[in-house]
Amino acid sequence: AVVSTQSTGELIQRRRNVVEEQQRLKSPKQQSVPTVVEKPREEYIPERDVSEVIELHKQNQAKLADQMLSMTRNLKNVSVAARDIIAQDNKNLSGVQDIVDKNTAKLSKETSQLEKFNKSSGKCWVWSLIFLVMVIFIVMVIFIRLFPKRK
Repeated sequence: AVVSTQSTGELIQRRRNVVEEQQRLKSPKQQSVPTVVEKPREEYIPERDVSEVIELHKQNQAKLADQMLSMTRNLKNVSVAARDIIAQDNKNLSGVQDIVDKNTAKLSKETSQLEKFNKSSGKCWVWSLIFLVMVIFIVMVIFIRLFPKRK
């Protein structure tokens, strides 16, 4: 029984090494979740020795453990990739927030300048119209003095 435990440990270690090598070769986008293929239940055969059955069950457990390990690694890779994407999105959002704040400050400054311009341009038009009325009045007075009414 001790020998079979040792060989099972070596089998698990070899399988882990193979899976790790496969994981290194694959990128996170290309990884796929391994499918678990269920084998039909083995029928009881009286000629089999108990140690053979135990060994078979240990091998099945080792395969299942390897598959679980592989799926766990895939899940970890996917979650790490998602974390990186979310971190990048957060950086982008804070950059966009800074730009929005700057644009809001510039917009309020330009709005105040436009309000000042509108107030001053309104005064200018009023003064221009008053000047024009005065010029027309003066021209009319001169016109009346130069061309008096005929009697």
